[in-house]
Amino acid sequence: MPHRLARGFRSGFVALVLASGALLLFFLHYDYQRTMREGEVHLTHVAELFNEHFLGSLELATLRAETMTNRLAGFNLYRVPALEAEHGEGLRSFVENVEQIAAMVVIDHEGAVRWSSIDGVLGLYLNDRDYFQGTLEGGGNGYIVGAPLDSPITGMRVTPIAWPIRAEDGSVLGVMASSLEASYFRRLLEETRFDPAMSLDIRAEDGTAAFISEGAEVSQEGRLISVSAPIPGTGLKTVLALPRPVVIRSFVLRAVAFTAVFALISGLALYAALLAHRRMLALRSSLAQIEREAWKSKRAAKQFQAIFQNVDDGIIVFDALGEFRTSNRRAQELFGVDSAGAAVERFRASAPMELDKLVDSTSFIFVPDAGGRAGVIGREIRCRVSFVEEVEGHTLYCVLTDVSAEERLIRARTAFVETVNHELRTPLTSLNGAMRLLTSRFGADLPPKARQLLDLAERNASRLLMLVNDILTLQAMDQGRLDVTLETIRANDIAREAVTNMQGYADGFGVGLMLELQNTGASVQVDPIRMQQVMDNLISNAVKYSPKGESVEVSSVLDEGEVVIRVRDHGPGIPAAAQSAIFERFAKPVHGPDTQASGTGLGLAISRELVERMGGTLSLESIHQDEAGGDRAHGSTFIVRLPLAQMDQRSAAE
Repeated sequence: MPHRLARGFRSGFVALVLASGALLLFFLHYDYQRTMREGEVHLTHVAELFNEHFLGSLELATLRAETMTNRLAGFNLYRVPALEAEHGEGLRSFVENVEQIAAMVVIDHEGAVRWSSIDGVLGLYLNDRDYFQGTLEGGGNGYIVGAPLDSPITGMRVTPIAWPIRAEDGSVLGVMASSLEASYFRRLLEETRFDPAMSLDIRAEDGTAAFISEGAEVSQEGRLISVSAPIPGTGLKTVLALPRPVVIRSFVLRAVAFTAVFALISGLALYAALLAHRRMLALRSSLAQIEREAWKSKRAAKQFQAIFQNVDDGIIVFDALGEFRTSNRRAQELFGVDSAGAAVERFRASAPMELDKLVDSTSFIFVPDAGGRAGVIGREIRCRVSFVEEVEGHTLYCVLTDVSAEERLIRARTAFVETVNHELRTPLTSLNGAMRLLTSRFGADLPPKARQLLDLAERNASRLLMLVNDILTLQAMDQGRLDVTLETIRANDIAREAVTNMQGYADGFGVGLMLELQNTGASVQVDPIRMQQVMDNLISNAVKYSPKGESVEVSSVLDEGEVVIRVRDHGPGIPAAAQSAIFERFAKPVHGPDTQASGTGLGLAISRELVERMGGTLSLESIHQDEAGGDRAHGSTFIVRLPLAQMDQRSAAE
C-alpha cells in the first residue's frame, strides 16, 4: 500500500509539472509570434520611408538633369570638340553639384559616347545597355534605372540611371547617363533607418544586387527578419532586415524571467527525486562505460592485427634494447623466408649499421637472392626506422618497401627519353623543315590532293615534334636539369611581345588579339624565353577555342603588389568538373570531338611548372556555356600572377 501511494503521488506530481511546462511553452510561443509581427511592421514602415526618400531624390536629380538635357537638345552631339568647348564646363558642374551621381556620359542616339567625365570611355558603344534601349523607347518617369552591373572602369558595383535628350518634336537625340554608387545608397540608409543594426539590400528583378550593406550577407539570412518592398518605376526592390536578437530582445527578457521562476519551482520539487536516483544512474553509467571500453579495446586489437599483417609494406618491431618482437607476413615475403624470426635475422645481417643509428633516417638494403630461392631476382629494399614512446621506454619499428620495380621503371623511362631525344627529335625536325620547304617552293605547282596530303603530313609532323619537345621538357623538370635564368623586364613588354608573336597565328584562325595594358612601369624577374613559351601556349589555346570573328583579350595590370597577366577567350569554356585536372600531365579532353582542339595534353602542365619556378602562379577562371551563367559570360580566363621585382617592391613600400 505505501508503495502504491508513492507511485500515485509521483505520477500526479509528474503530470502537474508537465502541464505547467506545456502552459509556459504556449505562452512563450504566443509572445514570440507577437514580437516577430511587431518587428515586421516596423521594418515595413522603414522600407516604405526609404523608397519614398529614394524616389524623391531621383525626382530632384531629374529636375536638375532636365535643365542640362534641354541645353544639349539643340546641339549636334557628333561635334565632340565643340561639345566639350560649349558644354563641358556645365556638364562637369552638373556632376559636382548633383549629389546622387559621381560620373556621367553623354551618348548619341546610336549608342556612341560623345562626352564623359571619366577617362577611357569616349568612343565606346553602349547601345546594348538596357538603360540606353529603355530611354530610346521612351519608358520611365523622365528617367530610366538600368540593371546593376560591375563598372569596368572603377571596378565597383553601380546602378545606371539615364535621362533622354529630346528634340522639340519629342524624338530622342541621345542619352545623358550616370550611375548610382554604393555611397549614395549608404547615405540614404543612414538618413532613414531607425536602428543602427538595420541592414539594406537593393536588388533588381532578376536578383542582381545593386547595393548590400553590412549585415545583409547571405550567410546571415537565417538569423535575420526581413521585409521586401518594390520601388515603383525603377525595377528595383528594397529588402530591409534586422537581426533576430535585436527584434526579440524584449521577448528574451520576459522569457528568461518566466522560465527562471518556473525552473526554480520545478527544481525544488524535483530535487528529492533526482537525489534518490543519482547514485543508481552513476553506477549504471560506470558499468556501461566499462563494457564499452572493453569492447573498443578488443575491436582495436583485432583491427590492428588485420592491418599489421596485410599492409603492403613489411614491418619489423623491436624493443628498446633491439630485441626482436614481431614482424608481418610482407616482411617475410621480402626476405624470402617463412618465419618471423628468420626475417629479423636476415634483416640484421643486411642492415648497414646499428638500429639506433638508423632512427629517423632512410637507408637501402639489397637482398641478392631473396633467401636463397632459385630463380628469384635480387631486390632493393628501402628501410625507414622510427620509434614510438611508451610508458616503459620506446619501441623501434622498421618499415620495409620493395623499390626494385621503381628503380627499373626510372631507368626504363630515362632510356626511353634518351631514345626519343636521339632517334625521333632530330629526324622529325629535319622532316618538318623539309616539308615546310617543299610547301613554300613547290606547293603552288602541286595537284590539290597532293597539296592536301603534304599539309596533313606537315601538321602531323609538327604535332609529333611538339609532343617530343614537351616530353623532353618534362624530363628536364623531373631531373632538375631545366635552366630558368631570371632577368628583370617590364611587365607590359611580356604581354606586348606575346601578342606581336602570335598575331599571325591568330589571323590564320580568323581570331583577333586585343591588348590592354595598365599605364605602369612595373618590372618582374622572369626568364624571357620561358615566359614567352608560357604566353604562346596560353594564347594559342585561347585562339584555337575562340569562334571565328571573336577576339582573345590579353591584359597586364598591377594588383596589390603583383603583376597580373590575363588571357581571356570567348570559347565554350571548361566544365567545372574538369577544371581541377586541366593542369595535370596528359590531361583528358574536356570537350567533345567536334569542339576539342588538337594537342599533347602537356602544355598547361608545363606552363604552370615554369610559372611556379619563376616565383608566380597560374590559375583558371572559366564558365562553361551549358552551365549556370554560361548563356551570358561563358569562356575561359588564364591568370598569371608574378611578384614585383625587388626594386619595385621597395618603391611600393615607400
